[in-house]
Amino acid sequence: MKGKARRAAALLLSVLMISSLASCSQEQDFTAGMSEEEKAAWEAAANDPYGKYPELVTYTTGYNLTNQGSDVLAGTPYENDTTENNAYTRYLKELLNVQNENSFEAVSGSDYDQKVSMAIASSTIPDIMHVADYATLVELVESDLIEDLTDVYNNLACDTVKAAYESYGEENNPLNTVTFDGKIMAIPKTQLSDGQDFLWLRKDWLDKLGLDEPSTIEDMEKIMKAFIEEDPDGDGQDDTIGMVMLSEVYGGYPNNTFGIDNVFTAFGAYPGVWIDKDGKAVYGSVQEEMKEPLQLLNRWYNEGLIDKEFATRTNDDIVGLISTGQCGAFIGPWWAPFNQAQTSTYASDDAEWINVSCPVGSDGKLNAISTKSYAGFVVVRKGYEHPELAMKIVNVNSEYSKQDKSEAAQEVKENQTLAYFNWPLYCEVQPGNNAEIMTQHVLDVMDGKAEADSLTTEEQSYYESAVRYLEAEEAGNKADAADYSQYMSRIVSMQRMIDEPANFLVPSFFETTDSMSTLWASLEKMEMETVLKIITGEQDISSFDSFVETWTSSGGDKITEEVNEAIGG
Repeated sequence: MKGKARRAAALLLSVLMISSLASCSQEQDFTAGMSEEEKAAWEAAANDPYGKYPELVTYTTGYNLTNQGSDVLAGTPYENDTTENNAYTRYLKELLNVQNENSFEAVSGSDYDQKVSMAIASSTIPDIMHVADYATLVELVESDLIEDLTDVYNNLACDTVKAAYESYGEENNPLNTVTFDGKIMAIPKTQLSDGQDFLWLRKDWLDKLGLDEPSTIEDMEKIMKAFIEEDPDGDGQDDTIGMVMLSEVYGGYPNNTFGIDNVFTAFGAYPGVWIDKDGKAVYGSVQEEMKEPLQLLNRWYNEGLIDKEFATRTNDDIVGLISTGQCGAFIGPWWAPFNQAQTSTYASDDAEWINVSCPVGSDGKLNAISTKSYAGFVVVRKGYEHPELAMKIVNVNSEYSKQDKSEAAQEVKENQTLAYFNWPLYCEVQPGNNAEIMTQHVLDVMDGKAEADSLTTEEQSYYESAVRYLEAEEAGNKADAADYSQYMSRIVSMQRMIDEPANFLVPSFFETTDSMSTLWASLEKMEMETVLKIITGEQDISSFDSFVETWTSSGGDKITEEVNEAIGG
């Protein structure tokens, strides 16, 4: 956030704090006038992790949607569902007797974050909402706008939630991030997308050209060369691309499909993150280890092994290149099969994709970057009369619904693979390696080592999706796109991650410092301009040293000092 904008936001939050406190003083006890029996019923529900309220409780919220689009529900029994009436909201109403009323809704990411900022600025914070970034949480805490949830967590958090937080270890426990002066001020969503990125390849192209699965940088280079020179699509035209990549090149690991972080990590370089070096935190993008992969990428660019137009391609452009069969190689996470680039080629081009642990480092294993243990926060408006409701909904999402085999839970189970409407509050709490755990359970059933009824409802949905995919393939038919994506990611890709674990580097620092608010945007711009110019040959590798010197003198040294102060280094 720029300095002026930050100060303006602080003023708005101060005004909001005053108005919020005033409104709190005017709020009436909702149990006033009730009999002792009625009060006891409400108190019992409030103190039961899964207790059903005696009467319908309506709460306002911001609804955070995934970006897959509502069209995935077309042709299903749920095509008329809405964000206030869908499988998840109906289930919560049945179980807890609660109903959301959306103050706003938006697709996850910048659209949703903007809605949150507007709600704060206009003094219309909903009763309960998801907050994506730590800086917003800090502002809400410092402005006294949200409830202290310490007692709520200690009294109501289910065993799954507590165990999940503890699984990250004492130092990386997500609760540490939401604890201010000993008070738990939010419920952290755990980061469920941890894992390494893979090189995704058209296996049908590999087979046609007689190529083995790659492992090293040299193997990868050989395959990209073959993909542009040996007509893998068989159309007799010189029209294929070696590997596509984002114009941003790297960052956001491992959520950056089409980024090429793995090329850098294979050389021991970790751009875009803060790493430990000689006992101090340093910024990975300005380290000497960056030079060798940048020189390699420049050679690949000159030889046409990577997309010559990558610097001007949009994400949609890249998807188009893959969807039309012009490219058979990219780097992405284990859930890449959900991307339209892969689902469309499966449906129209009989493409067969595989994920490969490539390129590996010197020890023969992928070098990967750990993500932070949290992925957003659930906060409760100060003065809201049912603050425990936030914890109860998170409990249901994280534990109860996964064990519930009743008819009421059937809709939730069926919607797992559709993955469009999210649980209200957009918060699930699971161990960091939960995806691997669930996949292993499904694999055990598929291998006859366990019974299907041992699976949670979520695991059952993945198992049934895999069965449908395999049955369709065996019958010579195309599987449903959702079943294809689930099978390729949850079974094929995840099994590779289980069998071939990576070496994970845990960044030293995830958040921001005071100087970053005014200096970081220009430093990042300088960094990426230098990286792009070196890769495309506009500048030679010597410019990297000049960039480091300018980066340091333009605020990088000050920020590095602040980072080390923040972590006690």
